[in-house]
Amino acid sequence: MVNKHQTVKSLLDIANAMTCASDSPQLDSQLLLANRIGQSREWLLAHSDEVICTTLSDEFLDLMKRRQKGEPVAYLLGHRDFWKSKLKVTSDTLIPRPETELIVETILTNLDNKKRLVVDLGTGSGAIAVALAIERPEWTVIGVDISFPALRVARTNGADLENLHWFQGDWCNALRSQQVDLLVCNPPYIAEDDTHLDALSYEPQGALVSSNHGMQDLEEVIVSAQSILKANGHLLVEHGHEQQIRVCDQLRALKFDPTPLTDFAGNPRAVWARRVQDT
Repeated sequence: MVNKHQTVKSLLDIANAMTCASDSPQLDSQLLLANRIGQSREWLLAHSDEVICTTLSDEFLDLMKRRQKGEPVAYLLGHRDFWKSKLKVTSDTLIPRPETELIVETILTNLDNKKRLVVDLGTGSGAIAVALAIERPEWTVIGVDISFPALRVARTNGADLENLHWFQGDWCNALRSQQVDLLVCNPPYIAEDDTHLDALSYEPQGALVSSNHGMQDLEEVIVSAQSILKANGHLLVEHGHEQQIRVCDQLRALKFDPTPLTDFAGNPRAVWARRVQDT
């Protein structure tokens, strides 16, 4: 228990003295304290001498202890901003990354609001599906995931969108014979022996790790896309930074016309591909 006379400043000083595996420890502590007391970060800066009650002080420091052990801020807050939404996230879903906004941006740049059937495979929290359903109200958007707990989170995030629907199933097998205009997927693509997994231990490993050097799920999605994409339909897949050449080669072999994409940091991140119409 802490002293009942803790102020905003003294709590943040305690938090900042705690060693956290973070690139932004000061921001983390501000976000967590603001969330716990129901105020904004701006309010904290303007009210550094405000006294915080013992209960909230203790709850905040408990959150900081969890952060100190490496638990992501998004899970501690229970939400993450993505595109134009504040999305609920839990340990059943991956935390949406800023790099994945490249997928949304690419799709919106290339496709207008004409009626389309769009499928987001491995939707997780529903981040991509929700963003597309908001930006393109004439589209019918379907989010697919094999995880029921993840779909519960996604349904919450897309609850107010009438053009957004959810299917449970394994990749394209959930879609049966539907013909799709756009298939988008951010699959597991990290190899089982990748050292970066240590830093991702709090996130669902099934949504991160794939066999065959991280390529198994990517390859399955690409092959399956042949049977459900309309002629001249599009596929957009996110991948690891060392996988783009292999992804493009497989797409070409299966009569897709791929365009490699880099993320905002200039790293190979995704491929936009058109299914070439049979002649």
